[in-house]
Amino acid sequence: MTRPDVTAFAATDDFFSRFASGTAKQRARLVTRAPLDDIHTAALRHPDPFVRRWCLGYLDHYANDQSMHVFAIALRDPVDFVRNVALHSLACEACKSEELCVADVVPGLIDVLTTDSSPDLRAKAIPLLLRLPDPRGRAAVERAATTDDDALVRRAAADALEGRLTMPRKRYQREQRRHAKKRGPH
Repeated sequence: MTRPDVTAFAATDDFFSRFASGTAKQRARLVTRAPLDDIHTAALRHPDPFVRRWCLGYLDHYANDQSMHVFAIALRDPVDFVRNVALHSLACEACKSEELCVADVVPGLIDVLTTDSSPDLRAKAIPLLLRLPDPRGRAAVERAATTDDDALVRRAAADALEGRLTMPRKRYQREQRRHAKKRGPH
């Protein structure tokens, strides 16, 4: 850990302590003085994945447009719940005040779909890619429908291409119930 990292982590911790303990009015004032560079550093390099996730969540809600580069890098975080927040933050149009730059977002989403170790995150990338007007996204989903290692991701991609979208976790749970019914009671 470098000295600048330690300084950034301390500044981030101090800011979040004040932010969390403030009233709504105080938090609104604090947002304008957030140490964004320090929060960006903590979101990417803090040793605690829960802090990285918290930083990404804050950036998503309060500095989304200024943090797109951080979200793109965080898609490669070793912890899947951190990557999950980065995935949401990168693609969520409701969290942005400016127009979503499709050219900046699609490559990261394709990378998640094609290389992420988490089948859940790969499946979550599918509807995001199909929603964006970029043919590369659709082509990646078409490939996933036939070549992904996980059967649920392949099915989610095939269903999405046909206009049927099902949340990955619900799909998995439903598959487990069907499988249990077929096996019957022990």
